[in-house]
Amino acid sequence: MHQKPITPGIIETCPNKHDSDPFIAARHELEEECHLSGGTWHRLTEEGCTVAMDKYNASMITAYLVLDANHVDDPRPLDEEEDIEIVRGVPAEDILDMVRRGEFNIVGSFGALLAIEKLRELGEFP
Repeated sequence: MHQKPITPGIIETCPNKHDSDPFIAARHELEEECHLSGGTWHRLTEEGCTVAMDKYNASMITAYLVLDANHVDDPRPLDEEEDIEIVRGVPAEDILDMVRRGEFNIVGSFGALLAIEKLRELGEFP
């Protein structure tokens, strides 16, 4: 079974981070937050489209799905304010249930639902 980590690329308002490129941001976030790199990347929003994180935050997100990513032994460090627990092997059905129960924030739900839609399109999820 494929490992299917989902990570959003966040365009930082600070121009010296990720060069405001969502794909660079997504690759960095995948390594920092999931300890993964490489794999097959699928952009989940239309090219050039970014989505506001919420109405109170200036950060913009672009969601990607990565299949068959590789483990990184010495990943980029987390940002100081981040406290992330990596949970592997969660089936897509369980993710849908977690979204329905409100266990993800809006951004996480957005990315998860787009990723599951893409997995269906690819024939990886019923």
